[in-house]
Amino acid sequence: MKPKKIDYELIDSGKFRRLESFGGIIIDRPCPQAHWPQNKKIDWTQSMATFIRPEKGAGFWKFKQKLPENWTVSISDIKVEARFSTQGQVGIFPEQWTNWIWANNLIKKSKKPLKILNLFGYTGIASLMASYAGAEEVCHVDGAKSSINWAKTNQKISGLQTYKIRWIIDDVLKFLEREVRRGNRYEGIILDPPAFGRGKGKTDWRIERDLFTCMTLIDQLLSPQARFVILTCHAPTLERQDLAYYLEDLAVFKGRKAETMELKIKSEKGNDLPSSFGARILR
Repeated sequence: MKPKKIDYELIDSGKFRRLESFGGIIIDRPCPQAHWPQNKKIDWTQSMATFIRPEKGAGFWKFKQKLPENWTVSISDIKVEARFSTQGQVGIFPEQWTNWIWANNLIKKSKKPLKILNLFGYTGIASLMASYAGAEEVCHVDGAKSSINWAKTNQKISGLQTYKIRWIIDDVLKFLEREVRRGNRYEGIILDPPAFGRGKGKTDWRIERDLFTCMTLIDQLLSPQARFVILTCHAPTLERQDLAYYLEDLAVFKGRKAETMELKIKSEKGNDLPSSFGARILR
């Protein structure tokens, strides 16, 4: 079943491609993990835009018709500006829907206000949803200025300008080190680190090298009243259970078992798409 209250549909996947509708605009783009055949009942020619990734050189979008450079997609109670980015993204990772809703339900039901930290936050969907759900404060960190600006645009079109969200452009590890020194604490932390990423300035992120340090710093930033941590990733060198071990080793969650999950996007008519994996822990 298509999740309720998200203006998105996975139409089909296969032949290393994915066919999706974001707010009614249908796009066809690469998907390395979709190694199965496409559903023969699905008409892939319905796509309005196709992202081409050549063996050499930069990728580009090919349009069958005139389309807006950006358009609005509704996700739960917020709105997101979708765009045709040069990396083949549109600003939304729909596989994270279940985690957004899981965190929001915890925030809404909490008897005490929660401070939430969102690392590698990209275009801010998790941050905006957490803030709208009633978080006392949300701190959103990403190393790319373009992503932060995009997130601020999403905040504006969602009508959440007065909500307390700190937008931070910084290298995640350097930011965490400073937060530890400042003595700041959080009741909920969300992170979706890439396998590799270029941070602010000349720094870079490599998950095999840096995730341990990142989680060590997070351990120091969780308040004694911490409620949850969500950790997802797209790194082929890590297993779901590896992520669970990281969460179960956090001091405030000692004795708690982490829940592991495959982040799979369901399709009503075509092939489902296993997208990534993760773990989350609750207290």
